[in-house]
Amino acid sequence: MTQIGVFMKVLFKNAKILRLDFDEGLFDGDVVVNGNLIEFVGPKAPEDNYDKIIDVKGNILMPGFVDTHCHTAMTLLRGLKDDAQLNEWLFDNIIPTEAKLKPSDVYWGQKLGILEYLAAGITTIEEGYFYNEEIVKAMKESKLRGRIGFGPTTRDVGMSNMDYLKSQYEMIGDSDLIKPVCFIHAIYTTDDKSIMECVDFTAKHNIPRSIHLSETLKEVGDCTVEHNQKTPPQYLEDLGFFDRPALCYHCVHMDKDDLQILADYDASVSTCPSSNIKLASGIAPIYAMQNKGINVTIGTDGVASNNSLDMFKEMFLVATLSKVNIYNAEVVKAKEVLAMATINGAKALGFNSGEIKVGKLADIILIDINKPHFYPHSNLLSHLVYSAKSSDVYLTMVNGEVLYHNGEFLNENKELIYKKANEIRERLTK
Repeated sequence: MTQIGVFMKVLFKNAKILRLDFDEGLFDGDVVVNGNLIEFVGPKAPEDNYDKIIDVKGNILMPGFVDTHCHTAMTLLRGLKDDAQLNEWLFDNIIPTEAKLKPSDVYWGQKLGILEYLAAGITTIEEGYFYNEEIVKAMKESKLRGRIGFGPTTRDVGMSNMDYLKSQYEMIGDSDLIKPVCFIHAIYTTDDKSIMECVDFTAKHNIPRSIHLSETLKEVGDCTVEHNQKTPPQYLEDLGFFDRPALCYHCVHMDKDDLQILADYDASVSTCPSSNIKLASGIAPIYAMQNKGINVTIGTDGVASNNSLDMFKEMFLVATLSKVNIYNAEVVKAKEVLAMATINGAKALGFNSGEIKVGKLADIILIDINKPHFYPHSNLLSHLVYSAKSSDVYLTMVNGEVLYHNGEFLNENKELIYKKANEIRERLTK
């Protein structure tokens, strides 16, 4: 396929278009992308001199997935330690291995993860890791959209925490493709002083915040012991964390009062079911969050605890675990889960995307439904959640440019990336 540049006018014709604001969820029609924006959505596009016409042939055209929680360079640690509880997994295995990572390792780990995102139809991510200079470099080269987390670090960076925050914020910048977010890893890895400095810095510079929150029973129990019976959300509320838009990862162990705090503020949740069940952390109360009106989104987390970047797998688990969690098969329906993976995620990250609508950013994926597990074509909306696989993604467009098509990465040297990943992993595990 000829590369489609970001300033081209592209017609997708004969598509089944996902529109979650329609009762049916899907309708037959055309989509026109002009530059990096969607210019037309309707039954029949007007005649024009299009730079490229793509016949979708009755397959599904939908917004790209928004992965609201990931540590991408953990691709290098895939399978490092399986079958372990979070504390053993993290403190005894992951963190000691991460200490061996060089900045260039994070670059190649990021590039490997980006290949996986694009092949799985993920067009936007929220990143939380370290060596952000390498992450930003990889993201800009790959042209993936993302919000990059920066925050306090335990590494020796040769400057105060406030100066470090300022330098990272300025380095990340703010554009259509890359935005900054202040990422506080967790209350059990960050002291009160550092959290308060982040709260002050983000208030001054009008920056959103994110954090791992109430992921395990141990985190909740330790917090109540150390902070006068306050749960993690109550503790953070006292520190002013929720005074700005916030995204809270996991939120597995939260009671009705904790959920009310999130509902009272502009706080979204990123649920990461694969990671939570693999680490035996628990099942998040998604239905209760919905009833509180909380904006629920979906994340993959890092592949060291997942072990793949597959939003189809995450959607299936969000729906099915929510049902079994309260023994009610009628809750958390497919259409709602698709919204979590697209429009809800875009809202949480502050990007004008997540929908196939005029004026939205052209982050679009094409799903090949001419496969046995999609037949009969009687309930395609449901099939996307309960039957589809990441291998069904045929094309991935970000910001009006096709980056992945029919198994090929149009901007990346996948063989070089694979080679570098293998070399790094061998060194890390010697």
